[in-house]
Amino acid sequence: MAVRTKAGGDGRYAVPAVDGMLDIVEFLAGQPRPWGINELARELGITTNMAFRILRRLTERGYVEAAGEGGYQLGTRFFSLGMRLYTRFELRARARPHLERLASSTGETCQLHVLNARGMLVVDVVNPRADFFLQVVPGAHLNCHANAFGKAVLAFLPSAEARRYLAGKLERMTDRTLISAAAVVRQFDAIRATGLAYDREEYVRGVHCVGAPVFDASGAVAAGLGTTGLAMAREGAGAETCERAVLDCAAAVSKDIGYAGERFEAWRKRS
Repeated sequence: MAVRTKAGGDGRYAVPAVDGMLDIVEFLAGQPRPWGINELARELGITTNMAFRILRRLTERGYVEAAGEGGYQLGTRFFSLGMRLYTRFELRARARPHLERLASSTGETCQLHVLNARGMLVVDVVNPRADFFLQVVPGAHLNCHANAFGKAVLAFLPSAEARRYLAGKLERMTDRTLISAAAVVRQFDAIRATGLAYDREEYVRGVHCVGAPVFDASGAVAAGLGTTGLAMAREGAGAETCERAVLDCAAAVSKDIGYAGERFEAWRKRS
C-alpha cells in the first residue's frame, strides 16, 4: 500500500517508512486524544504493520507514549526538542537589538553563532550601514577552531566536550590557521581571563573577528557573538573600543536571557 504523504516535493526521494512516521507524528500533534494502531492506519492510509512498527520504535525512543487502551499520543521528548528550538529562536530575538547597536557603534558586520553537531551555526547577522562591509550568510556552518565565536564558546565548555569538536584533522583555511588542537586549547586560558576570543586572519586572509561568549540563566555558555571586519582596521584605540563594545553586547544579551553571573563585570574591570 502506498504511503499518503502530506509534505511537498516531487517524491523522488521518498522513503515510505520515514513518510509514514512523519504522517503519524504530524497527525498525533493535532489530536486531543490518543489514537490506536488500526485507526491510525486507516486514517493515514498505511498498513497496520507499518503503523505498529513505527509507533513501537517511537515509543522506544521516547517520542510517543502509550495511553488508554491501546492508544498512543506524542511523548515528552518532542517537548524537549521543541524547547531547544525555542531557546535558539528566543536567543536570536533577544540578541537582535543588541547586535544592531553593536553594528552601528563599530561599523562592522556583527554575528551570533550557536554550537551544534556540525560546528558553529550562524544564527543571525547584522550588517552595518556602510558602503562596504563583509557579508556573512545566516544558516551557514563554520569550523570552530579558526572561528572567534566558536573559540568563545569552546573555552567555556567542559574540557572533554570542547576537545571533541577539535578531534581529527583540523582544516587549514589560511597560513595563520591553528591546525593543532593543543594550540587552539592553549588560547582558552586567555579567553576565560578576558572574555574575548579572536580570529586573526585564521579563517579568511585579511579578515579579523572579535568574539565573546553568551551565557544562559543556568550559567552555561549558549552562543558566541561579535564583530567581523578588515584586519587592517584593528589597530590602536579603535581596537580596544571595539573589544569593549563586543563584551558589552555579550553581557546585554546574556542578561536578557537570564544570566545573573559576574563574569562580565570582572572582565570589564580588567579591560
